[in-house]
Amino acid sequence: MRVDSLDALALLHEWQSGDRMPDGYETRLRSHGRRASLVTLQMYAQYTPGLAFFHEKAHVGNPLNEAADSLAKLGLRSLHGMVPVTEIPQLVPLWASGALAEYRRAQG
Repeated sequence: MRVDSLDALALLHEWQSGDRMPDGYETRLRSHGRRASLVTLQMYAQYTPGLAFFHEKAHVGNPLNEAADSLAKLGLRSLHGMVPVTEIPQLVPLWASGALAEYRRAQG
């Protein structure tokens, strides 16, 4: 897995070595019995054999990294009411498939 945040990378490596969620993070079950996203990620990091994490330099033209950044911004825009939540299921696959096609073109 590639991440562009060195802080996130350090936390993922800590989770792999058995560390738990840092103080202040929400870990209780959410509505409908779902786990908080960070708790789920922590569990994947800790309990998935062979999972490796690497630093990916951000904003250097890597299509997948740029797509991840765009999707994160889309999520923030939705949270702030600038993009209707109902449009997200249509927008995400379009952006993701476009980024994957661009990545494949770049790979030759």
